[in-house]
Amino acid sequence: MSSAFSHGQTRRPPTRPALKAGAVSKLPRPLLLLLCLAYTLPGFLGRDPWRTDGLSFAVMWQMARGATDWFHPQLYGHAILGSWLTHWLGAWSIQAFGAWIGPVLASRLPFMLALGASMSLTWYAAFHFARDDAAQPVPPAFGPPIVPRDYARAIADGVLLTLLATLGLLGRGHEASTQVLQLAAMSAVLLGVSIYPRKLRTSAMVIGLGLISLSLTSAGWFVLLLALTLTLLLRHDLGRENWELMTALALGLASGLWAESQLGWSLHGQWPTLIGIGNFFRIGVWFTWPAWPLALWALWRWRESLHARHLQPAWALALLALFSALALGNNDKVFLLSLPPLAILAGFALPVMRRAGLAAIDWFAVLLYSLLALVVWVMWLAMLTGWPPKPAANIARLAPGFHLGLDPFTLGISLLATAAWAAIVIWRTGRHRHPLWKGMVLSASGVTLAWVLVGSLWMPALNYASTYRNVGTSVAHAVQTSSALSMKVGTPCLKPSGIDLTSQALIGYWSQLDFSNAHTAHCPYALGAHAPGPATQWRLLWRGGRPGERDEPIFLYQRLTPPGP
Repeated sequence: MSSAFSHGQTRRPPTRPALKAGAVSKLPRPLLLLLCLAYTLPGFLGRDPWRTDGLSFAVMWQMARGATDWFHPQLYGHAILGSWLTHWLGAWSIQAFGAWIGPVLASRLPFMLALGASMSLTWYAAFHFARDDAAQPVPPAFGPPIVPRDYARAIADGVLLTLLATLGLLGRGHEASTQVLQLAAMSAVLLGVSIYPRKLRTSAMVIGLGLISLSLTSAGWFVLLLALTLTLLLRHDLGRENWELMTALALGLASGLWAESQLGWSLHGQWPTLIGIGNFFRIGVWFTWPAWPLALWALWRWRESLHARHLQPAWALALLALFSALALGNNDKVFLLSLPPLAILAGFALPVMRRAGLAAIDWFAVLLYSLLALVVWVMWLAMLTGWPPKPAANIARLAPGFHLGLDPFTLGISLLATAAWAAIVIWRTGRHRHPLWKGMVLSASGVTLAWVLVGSLWMPALNYASTYRNVGTSVAHAVQTSSALSMKVGTPCLKPSGIDLTSQALIGYWSQLDFSNAHTAHCPYALGAHAPGPATQWRLLWRGGRPGERDEPIFLYQRLTPPGP
């Protein structure tokens, strides 16, 4: 069967890398799995819902306890549009595991698995792309031949390490929210293209699943563009004999149109301005580092093979995601979709990269992440002992009232991660063979080190300053005390007054009180930035807020006048 990628090849013979057998040596699987696990867990564990993922969690929680509709959810009277798959997975997980591990952690299990799935799918996509004949190195003149499977595995290892090293994946990839599922769906589409046409039915199934998943996470507009891009890439193979692929693309288009119709066709891009283009490069440079310089180098060194099947899908989907992010005002959630294809392109730069280039990236990683680790340790020491005094004063200003206790477990994890980093630096700078993936080990390990240290040493302070737990419990206590003194029976409602829906969602979860936004509701209490009416009708009961937001206090009021008829 002919492939769409065999058309349009240049007449000039493509350049292929020349490697020795030692370049395709295997990265030990236990170490790679341990690195992925150490990267995934911090950020999901040890913290409450924050504003970044609090609204999604509240919708999941309301769904799980049957307080809202699953297809048209509402939160305190506000319609929640889109992100259906995100809410469904979280709610199902809360129903299944919430009684054992708590609703917060249970809601994050599907997204931890989605991040791991994205890593695995990207690895396998790179593996199958690298097994293509056009991607293979030239046979060595002397020494043992290079086994194609070993070469593909080395490329895939380098791609996975590059994906872990990208800075943009850190924050956005560790939230129980829509973008993690979209990342996994994008990786699934890449895998489907990589195994086409060798496994036609599986390819069509994976591509269709990825497109439908993107549609169910409110990315219907992107699905329409992605399906069109895939149609152009595979146009020479679309026909009756490939009805599975045509069906997958048709289902993707239909799901994208349905998703946009449900959202009211409200998402439209715009022509970028000069300021927007400048911001695009400013954000993109750090968000996609270190994948973007390697991807550009790969495109240059493989320029005679740009239409080959191991390169064309990756650069086409990367450009689609990057241009979409630019059209949407440099949305970092859309930037995230460019990371898997950019990582695959970067992987193909490794066999054609000069040692000086890899050494520069290595030294940058050593200096940057060693300095970050030192900063994290110094700040932790300041939180624990009050020395050095200046960092301690900054922490006291940002998280007033916080007192750090010594946790032997987190301290042990942090010491172990730091020792592992030192061992990796020593190993990388030693005189060893040079496998393809070696150039990305320091970058991926450095990002993981910084993430583990922040997630263990800094997480108590970050969570203290960002959680609504104390606000919610304080509000609940004040309401219960006032209701008991007033001899009121039942659970009263809260009337929001100048407080956004995310704050309502998180305070409502921790207080177990409901907000009512209906104009006809006569709640005995009001919560917000100000009283909802004249001072003669409301009495101040409580004032507080998150520790890091002293300038934005929250007030709890009790109604003085009885509700009207």
